[in-house]
Amino acid sequence: DAHRFEKISNIVKQFKLSCGKAQSQFQGLHVSNSKFTAFIDAFTANTYIMVIISHKDPAWGQGTHTAATLLNIRKARNHFEQFIPRS
Repeated sequence: DAHRFEKISNIVKQFKLSCGKAQSQFQGLHVSNSKFTAFIDAFTANTYIMVIISHKDPAWGQGTHTAATLLNIRKARNHFEQFIPRS
């Protein structure tokens, strides 16, 4: 589907708006099953990042990969924040 990224973006935006209406603050989401793990996390002040990891690799170590993924997101966040103009 050529529009899949736009559709996913709209689903996440609607979920975030629903959280706001319920007076909760959405910060991130972690979903895992036997086939994949998905992370949606705050990335910059105005953006979120979604990371999908397939479990096809027989060496998959869920706890280790989860911690490494969250660490990589935090490290990348610090890097990308440098490019956002401060007002």
